[in-house]
Amino acid sequence: MPVVSAVSAVSAVSAVSALVLLAAGCGTASSTHQAAATAPAPAHSAPASTPASTATRTPAPGRSAAGATASASPSCRSGAAGASAAVYTAPGVPAPVQPLNAVQFVSARHGWVAGAGRILATSDGGRTWTAQYTGQAKLYQVDFTDVTHGWAVGPNALLRTTDGGRTWTQLSEPACSTVDSVHFVNSDLGYAVAGGAQVWMSGGVPAAVSGGRLLTTSDGGSHWTSVSGAPAQAQTACFSNLADGFVGVPGKVWHTTDGGKTWSVAFTEPSAAPGVRPPAPDTTVLECAGDNAAWVLFLGYGAALGHAPYLAYTTQDAKTWRVLFEESYIESAARPGVHAPDGPGSYPGPFSAISPVAAAFVGYSPPVGYGAAPLELVSSSGATQTRAGNVGGISVPIAVAFTGPSQGWVVGETLPSRGFVIEATSDGGRTWTRQYQVR
Repeated sequence: MPVVSAVSAVSAVSAVSALVLLAAGCGTASSTHQAAATAPAPAHSAPASTPASTATRTPAPGRSAAGATASASPSCRSGAAGASAAVYTAPGVPAPVQPLNAVQFVSARHGWVAGAGRILATSDGGRTWTAQYTGQAKLYQVDFTDVTHGWAVGPNALLRTTDGGRTWTQLSEPACSTVDSVHFVNSDLGYAVAGGAQVWMSGGVPAAVSGGRLLTTSDGGSHWTSVSGAPAQAQTACFSNLADGFVGVPGKVWHTTDGGKTWSVAFTEPSAAPGVRPPAPDTTVLECAGDNAAWVLFLGYGAALGHAPYLAYTTQDAKTWRVLFEESYIESAARPGVHAPDGPGSYPGPFSAISPVAAAFVGYSPPVGYGAAPLELVSSSGATQTRAGNVGGISVPIAVAFTGPSQGWVVGETLPSRGFVIEATSDGGRTWTRQYQVR
């Protein structure tokens, strides 16, 4: 996927996080991260794809989250097919995939927005939007490598287009894992995180909270192979080219320079202060932005007084990491030694990697009226951070895509009308124009 990309956060006014509970069912073999890569796993065969307009996703066999690790050759347990996925704003609090839930632009003119039952496209920078797909798919991610080749992912769908979205094809799942998220390098080579017990949507690309494994494809997603020796408990993944890539695991970022044959730990989130015992390591959400460059958002657990913890970092060489900002109440207390500026919003929100040295972060502040979506533009490799005001017309941000420091789009919910909108800016967030609205 090119550096012009977006990640989505599920809309929920009182949510700390959004979870997609997906049924899986891969048995796994333990894996250690050794310098030498082992032989690749055999590809999982998949039946022929079907037109997306009529197909619904067939779940993989039921997942087991316990003890999940990376596996060179996953084995599938027999048994009943997995249950349908459900989206959660917090454990036990269900919420739907929203009508507008993801956005990506590959240029200043060509972009796509996906959500529950729809994919929209524009070829004029959003002045007009055209419905390319309507159906039963509940989509929370869209990923294009160019104006022609793209994929859309949701709890009940894995779709592909090779003609810019004029037609969408339903792809079959890997034999024993349901795909949670994808990231493609070109029209053929791509990566997926699959098999997670839960998928956390707050603040980034769909992130498998536990049990995720890294898969790869060389035929556009028709067949998938487990990446031998990849880090266990994969949550998010991205590659800038054929060689350089990152995988986020709980509280850590792993890096490869040889296409996933070998991996090393590039960064570990600072430890919490003595006496602070979070229920689990933070969820790691990342985006690539050029060779060896990445932007990372760590999402913590819990919420209090309208705040939920998060912490952001960036690197341009996978060696030196700069802290960008943190949530000012819970996070700053949990890691007092970090000493980072306050982040944009009391809750985490979506972000967009613009280049190796620039990114756009949209936070979420539920205590402000019906909610606010403050925009922060980061440049000079994190040395300069500009608070650009609130995204006009949006109470709860869901997804963001910037093609440069001036031009960007934000998808979100507007309250109290509970409509879902696309807002655009061409002046770095000083003014916003509503391009599309749906209820």
